[in-house]
Amino acid sequence: MMTTFWRPVCLAAVGLLSLSGCGLVGQTKIVRGSVPDSITVSSPAFREGASIPVRFACKAAGGQGKTPPLRWSVASTGVGAQALVLDDPDAPSGAYVHWVLFNMDATANDLLEGVVPRHAEQALNTAGETGYSPPCPPKGEQHRYRFTVYALSAKVPLSNGAKLNQVLSEIAQRTVARGRMTVRFGGG
Repeated sequence: MMTTFWRPVCLAAVGLLSLSGCGLVGQTKIVRGSVPDSITVSSPAFREGASIPVRFACKAAGGQGKTPPLRWSVASTGVGAQALVLDDPDAPSGAYVHWVLFNMDATANDLLEGVVPRHAEQALNTAGETGYSPPCPPKGEQHRYRFTVYALSAKVPLSNGAKLNQVLSEIAQRTVARGRMTVRFGGG
C-alpha cells in the first residue's frame, strides 16, 4: 500500500533540516503520509501573526527571556504525551530550534508564563543548551517564531538534555496530531 510505504520514508528522513515533510520544523501544509493539523494553539499574551511581547525575548533585545504562556486544544484519544517545539524558520542557517519540551502530560492544555511544566523534559536546542532560548534576531531583522504542539502516541524514551535530532526524530515517530501558532519579533 502506498501510504504504508511513505510513512517510514518520511520518518527515516528526519533530521533538523529535513523535518518539514513530517511537519516538524517546517511548513504547515499537509503532505501525503503526514498527520493532521488538528490542535488549536493560542496565547493569552499575544495573537497569531502579531509581535511577541519583548519580555519573552533575549536581554540583547531588551527582553527578560521569560517562557511565554500558551494554550492548546487537547487531542482526543490515543495520546500518551505531548511535545512543544519553538523554532525560527528565518534564521540565516535554516530553521533554528529555540526550545523543545517533550513528555508533557497527555491531558495538559497550557503552559504558564515563566514556568516549565513539572515532569516535562527539555532537549538541547540549536545553540546546544538545554531549555528555552528566547527570540533574538539580528538587529534590524524581523523573524517568525513558530510554536508547534504535538500530540504523541507515547512518551519519548529520552531524558532531559537529550540531543536535538534524537528528540525530534522520536517526536516525529510518535506524532498523531499537531497544531501551530506563528508570531513575529524584531525590527522590520
